[in-house]
Amino acid sequence: MRIAVTTGLLRIPPTYFVTQHAERLIVSGDHEARAFARASDVQDARLGIDVVTAVAETAGSWRTRALRAVAAARPQRRAIESYQPDLVHQHFATWAHGALDAARRLDAPFVTTVHGYDVLTAGAPSAAPVGLFHRSSVDRVKREATRVLAVSDFLRDRAERAGFDPSRLVRHYQGVDTDFFTPGVETDRSDEPIVLFVGALEPRKGVLDLVAASIGLRARGVTHRLAIVGDGSQRTLVDAAATEHDHIVLTGPLDRHGVRDLMRSAEVFVLPTQRDGSWREAAGLVLLEAQACGTPTVTYASGGAPEMVRDTSTGFVVPERDATRLGEAIGTVLALSPAERRKWRERARAWVVGKRSLASSTAELLEHYRTVAG
Repeated sequence: MRIAVTTGLLRIPPTYFVTQHAERLIVSGDHEARAFARASDVQDARLGIDVVTAVAETAGSWRTRALRAVAAARPQRRAIESYQPDLVHQHFATWAHGALDAARRLDAPFVTTVHGYDVLTAGAPSAAPVGLFHRSSVDRVKREATRVLAVSDFLRDRAERAGFDPSRLVRHYQGVDTDFFTPGVETDRSDEPIVLFVGALEPRKGVLDLVAASIGLRARGVTHRLAIVGDGSQRTLVDAAATEHDHIVLTGPLDRHGVRDLMRSAEVFVLPTQRDGSWREAAGLVLLEAQACGTPTVTYASGGAPEMVRDTSTGFVVPERDATRLGEAIGTVLALSPAERRKWRERARAWVVGKRSLASSTAELLEHYRTVAG
């Protein structure tokens, strides 16, 4: 099968999830795939799929290229048509016009994976030009997609409420690469327990709740370091906390190898994701990545995040915006005996390998492809 993987704006890192299934299918030797983006910024030379971009990477800054991408549906459509795929798989219901036009002209099945923003925010009524642009794309996907895949049960339910046809709407967990995200050796672990956060330093990710919980734990004599990986509008506030509390370390963004190294060495990974306007966490793959490395996780009961953790078995799910309960859950993990910790780590790894791996997700996706392709 020849598959066109399509999207609007492709930046790698961090959005490996757009191409990872196709890369697996290419490696199998039984399928072909190529990615088609309106604009791209690929900084990982090890990416295992060719990317065809409508707006050249020499066309200015990323912001400039993203703006030009608005008018790039036609060149994207032509590029997809020239590839002659058996199936078109669009990631995000936004930016879909070029891919939809190509699929229609080729009479090819059109599969869309919705990831959250496209359902929760971009599909809402808006009078702003960018809102109208995205809404028109989402509305076409609702009408024309052969199948729509939602990355969690939470998002599937929200998509149905937003007007997606339930008969063409299916939950498909994305999965993570359990061959890449693996536990380290015991010597990788720090003498001082590490509490880890990886994500955007934005209100929706709740990093300030974690900072408050961490400071509270230290005040009660719970020794640990808080490692924060990422960047965003709240960086200044996190920097100020790190200046005042020397157990807090802000690394800035890291590549996936650097993230994996920290996940392997951490005692617990924390994602205090929370509602921000109409936005909710659709899934939270970073929780799965941490567990694949054998690291227990703590998250808020928000959006699809609870579906990424086995509560009280591989981690804890606590009430949203409750920094006190967040701190208590972190403290529980830090207080585990070596034998208990080993069991938690083994369970976390086994659950992701068995239920949320990229390998099983790719096999499931291939069945969707075969079904819609006839």
